[in-house]
Amino acid sequence: MTEQNKGRRTGATGGSAVATEQDIAAMSAVQLRGWLTEHGVTGVSGMRKEDLVKTAVKTLRSEQSGASGSTAGKIAAEPGATAKKSTISGRSGTGSGAAARPAKSVSGTAQPRAEAAPDTGEDVIDLLLSHHDQIKVMFGEMGRLRGEHQEEIWTQLCRMLIIHESIEQQLVHPLAQRRLPDGDEVIAARLDEEQRATQELAELWDMGIDDPRFAERFAVLRDDVTEHAELEEAEEFGWLRENVPPDQLIGLAAAARAADRIVPPGDMRSAEPLHIADRVREALRNAGAS
Repeated sequence: MTEQNKGRRTGATGGSAVATEQDIAAMSAVQLRGWLTEHGVTGVSGMRKEDLVKTAVKTLRSEQSGASGSTAGKIAAEPGATAKKSTISGRSGTGSGAAARPAKSVSGTAQPRAEAAPDTGEDVIDLLLSHHDQIKVMFGEMGRLRGEHQEEIWTQLCRMLIIHESIEQQLVHPLAQRRLPDGDEVIAARLDEEQRATQELAELWDMGIDDPRFAERFAVLRDDVTEHAELEEAEEFGWLRENVPPDQLIGLAAAARAADRIVPPGDMRSAEPLHIADRVREALRNAGAS
């Protein structure tokens, strides 16, 4: 392992190396998680970089202000995950592995953040959490917009769902199935949910947004996808981040970003979602094997 990767693996920066908030802002997500863990902060496994920075700044300020030793650095990750009951018998969505979900207000049309530079330290879990946020925003916009603006968001949403689920199915779920203690059970449930959602998506695409049945059927898709995302964050993402080497997760992110280039936005207007999904999965299989 290289010295650079050693630093990323542990997140160690040295107790005196981080002296200012500017130092924190310059750290990668992996380094921030390591630094926060060293300083006694819990619940950071599912947080994205922007929330890691905020938590690290609060921790640094607390320590610099001479906070009590029993509380300094013990700032809880915020806000915590709101877990839904699992579809897996005897398994709940709570626990130390649950991915934290920051509440976030996003205005305008959401655009994929999967274009982030590979050297930022963002891993595949960061990428998928980002997708979840974007999908949530687009679901909300579908309820507010009408006409050609709604049609545009619907096209973007279909594209994002196809890319997102393909990344999970080809790169992340197989890893979780091998590594999680009850991986076979957990991933079987997630794949079943994804298969139903893909079928719903294809039927809605064929139906079109002007069909009088669309709104009711779309609400079913929205609710199913939302619950599915919450279960992934609670049962899969956090555990992977705690138990899989950071370098491996970062490597998967590099392969996953290729999916964004496989399906240019214009392709969604000229092909069926199921055909595009097959194309993305094949490309990701090839990327994962390379």
